[in-house]
Amino acid sequence: MGKAGTDERFPEQSLFLSPSGQTSAEQADFPPATQPSGAWAQASVADLRWIWAAQAAKRGIVILYSPLPRLEGLALHHWCAHLEEVLMPWLSPAQLGHLQCFGSSDAALKARCSRLLARALLIRLVMAATHASIITRGAADAAQSPRQHADMHSHMAWLSLKGLDIDYLGRPVMPGWRAAFSHSGHAAFCAAFHLGHEGNNQPCHQNAESLDSEALQEFRPCLAVDAESLINPPPNPRAYSGKELAAPLAKESSTRDALRRWTIKEALLKSAGLGLSRDPALVNSGFFGQRRGRAQFCHEGSTGFSIGPISARQTTPCRYIGWQLVPCAEHWLCVAAPVSSERPLLVTGRPLRAHWSGVLNSLG
Repeated sequence: MGKAGTDERFPEQSLFLSPSGQTSAEQADFPPATQPSGAWAQASVADLRWIWAAQAAKRGIVILYSPLPRLEGLALHHWCAHLEEVLMPWLSPAQLGHLQCFGSSDAALKARCSRLLARALLIRLVMAATHASIITRGAADAAQSPRQHADMHSHMAWLSLKGLDIDYLGRPVMPGWRAAFSHSGHAAFCAAFHLGHEGNNQPCHQNAESLDSEALQEFRPCLAVDAESLINPPPNPRAYSGKELAAPLAKESSTRDALRRWTIKEALLKSAGLGLSRDPALVNSGFFGQRRGRAQFCHEGSTGFSIGPISARQTTPCRYIGWQLVPCAEHWLCVAAPVSSERPLLVTGRPLRAHWSGVLNSLG
């Protein structure tokens, strides 16, 4: 099994562009565009930011994040229980089972809190997409819109959604959307993309019961995101190849670069659906300081995707996964997803930062 190759010869396939043609590093945080008028004037500034993000998700990937609440013990337990109750209508039994498997220690509660908050960010974005659709469609749909009943059940019914589910790899499944979550220990992250008319076609999600050889041949990479706090220690040096750690750097710079590379590796492995079932040292994180690139993952029959270039005997084409580091305060943040020359990967701006209390209030 070879190494993942980062290909800088095809920048058009790996560059994450904003709608204006700027890179994500050059664009400001999701501001309301101009002074709203008409029906848009009735929306608050906070709502407009979410609506802008929901509209941007039709053109490319949006990233949302929220720092975790600074609560401990019983207060944190009550907060998690309240947020879970609010999210209940949106969550499948599999999602609930995953969220309820955490224990009662502070560390477990914080992990549970982060996972609830990441899902709340996605649901808030979907609700903003509903709000935007109501405004743009006008009075024709007003009588049937969830504004009449501002609860989650009415939003779900109006959108014809069954809620947030989970596939056999643990990846989120939301009809009409691609979504991915990450947790740094200090903040919860969500990356999302609106599929539009492609919503019924979900080739990167499968049920465990349908994993025959034919289904595995159709298995594809999916959207992924990974976030690492800059104050977290880097993983063991065995996670890197010798070339990746060869640059002569000061200790502090070396630690930051190791975290940067680890974020890229995690995002690529998540996107391929491999997790840590493959040695991360085989995943090439690119050159020193590199901010975007493309990696190659090839199919190996019943074992799914391996990392490496296509071999002479390879009959199934390899998949290419583009990755991009996105500026985010106090974090390394990397998005990864399948790319092609016909449809390059797009990130529509810097991450939208939301406060957990505002997200909870907006969900009811």
